[in-house]
Amino acid sequence: MSTSPQPAEEIRRVAMELTALTESGLAYCTDRFDIERFHRIGSLARDLMATVSAEEPPAYDRRVASVAGYTTPKLDVRGGVFDASGRVLLVREVSDRHRWTLPGGWCDILESPREAIEREVEEEAGVAVRAIHLAGVLDRHRWPHVPTYDRHVYKLFFVCEPVEEVDTDFTSVETSGAGWFEVDDLPELSVARVVPEQIRLLHEHWTDPGPAHVD
Repeated sequence: MSTSPQPAEEIRRVAMELTALTESGLAYCTDRFDIERFHRIGSLARDLMATVSAEEPPAYDRRVASVAGYTTPKLDVRGGVFDASGRVLLVREVSDRHRWTLPGGWCDILESPREAIEREVEEEAGVAVRAIHLAGVLDRHRWPHVPTYDRHVYKLFFVCEPVEEVDTDFTSVETSGAGWFEVDDLPELSVARVVPEQIRLLHEHWTDPGPAHVD
């Protein structure tokens, strides 16, 4: 049975939608009075978000809003690399108290999703991989990630296979280690980036490839 959003979550969703309407409106609006109205809506949306955010959000920036263009979700990619016994490769995220996560991150401009995940895995885990299967197209806001973001995010999950030996002693600016873990016995995760259910989804697709899960 579905449940209604909690008050704070409903406020956050309203603030996000108002921000998107502001930026999309400013992308096409030419009337100077309507432009000012959109900026006022954007400023109010920022103040509304501040009432439910754990940290103070950035001040409303008219210049940024004016050039943001039509607002769409941001795109995050995550890669599932498994060994012969089905253990998953995780990395320690420096920026989240060295909690563990699937390697991944934001897609860059002019980069395909495949290029993005293969780059991210190599940067964070130190191993070259080949993306072989799309396991899921997920809406971050439909999964139990903490904290919630003030932007809408889609997450693409790929099953990847290494094309060289994995070095678990690898570290980088972003990661402080790597390791193999049983899917049913995971360490403390960086739940801002990945939750256990998503790792299990990847493992299921590694075991039995099929149509990608789509939220």
